[in-house]
Amino acid sequence: MFKAFMIVLLTLGWSGQALADDDVGPRWGWGQGPGPGMMQRLGAIDINDDGMISDDEAAAQVELVFAAMDGDDDGELTEDEYLSVRMGPGRGFNEARQKIMQERKKTRFAQMDPDKNGKVSKAEFMVAGKARFEAADTDKDGRVTPWEFRAQHRNSM
Repeated sequence: MFKAFMIVLLTLGWSGQALADDDVGPRWGWGQGPGPGMMQRLGAIDINDDGMISDDEAAAQVELVFAAMDGDDDGELTEDEYLSVRMGPGRGFNEARQKIMQERKKTRFAQMDPDKNGKVSKAEFMVAGKARFEAADTDKDGRVTPWEFRAQHRNSM
């Protein structure tokens, strides 16, 4: 369980990006921006170590992220559960940045809740994760390469 939790922490920046925090402006350091930390996140998702993220690996990661966010294990995310998860390594606290991130997360939560019942089911969360994977898979071969992975993150900065 601890390993799964650590994988979720390392990788929320990608699979949860549309589902959680976006990068706001250039960030530098471990796990931030397009540097080595980004590739650590890719490596944590890449279960078979082939240097790419398959659709199966991405789906498994989105399931892990959902499970980590679903604090009461009821199979649905409330806005509070979704907003309470803070992404990134947490070096220093920037109140203005956190406010921007929370507003973006509120917008994404609303987008993931098409029936507007105030909750995001696992199925709705998976649909959002699949859309994020498909957007990253620019050549539509069912895999996200390091190039596609980095391009997706640079476009969201």
